[in-house]
Amino acid sequence: MAGERTMPATPPATPPATLLCLHAHPDDEAMLTGELLAKAAEQGWRTIVVYGTRGDAGETEADLGRETLGERRAREATAACEQLGVARVAFLDHADSGMAGTDTNRRPDAFCNAATDDVAAAVAALVAEEDVLAVVGYDANGTYGHPDHLQVHRSAHAVAARLGVPWLIEATWNREQLAALDGTPPDPGFASAAAELTHFVQGEPWFRAKMEAVKCHASQRRRSADPRPKRTIDLWRARFGTEWFIARPLDGGAGPGPLADLLDKAEDWPGPLVRPPDPGAAD
Repeated sequence: MAGERTMPATPPATPPATLLCLHAHPDDEAMLTGELLAKAAEQGWRTIVVYGTRGDAGETEADLGRETLGERRAREATAACEQLGVARVAFLDHADSGMAGTDTNRRPDAFCNAATDDVAAAVAALVAEEDVLAVVGYDANGTYGHPDHLQVHRSAHAVAARLGVPWLIEATWNREQLAALDGTPPDPGFASAAAELTHFVQGEPWFRAKMEAVKCHASQRRRSADPRPKRTIDLWRARFGTEWFIARPLDGGAGPGPLADLLDKAEDWPGPLVRPPDPGAAD
């Protein structure tokens, strides 16, 4: 196993609950689970992020110098995880598969072509000494159909079964909410329907942490981005200020435990996150 880093930490008096997040590429951790990770760290969870790839098939407008794109993105991911209080970061040795239908999908070492059982075995070996309460992956659509995201969906289920954890959590988006913001019909091939969602995480402090993590992924920012920071962050609050999840108990007798404080029930959602009224907390 290559590319692992453990963040320095002072051991707590009692072992914390451990949350294992499996992600496809650097920046997925911030976009899909940034608030979850920040909130978990604040509540004393031990959090682990494992990436299937280093995102080497992505695009960038950045000057990489002597680095490869994969090296740069891995370094950015480590910095983003530090912002989110992640205790441990690791990368599997798979190539980025690229978008669906591209030539990189056919690479033998592409993440999408890895045997799911082999991925699960590698991740399970990586966390063999950890006391994992829940595994976080993606929904059945792989959020938006990317081949590597679909692999994360399959692999997270296989990892959870191999580890025997009581909970599997699928990170996703609310397709109706995003469609309403765009004024378009919901796409059944994108993310998950509101009726499928069980839990959410939302809050200004965790959103701020998420945005700081997003900033770490400088290689993925486009020069054509809106230069108006207040407008940009308000759009992000509306679109990505709520993180949605489908939490699946894998042990019929297992209660939610600390998940009850980490995840809020979907039926209690107050609506999209909005700019805080305190001028000192705004941009």
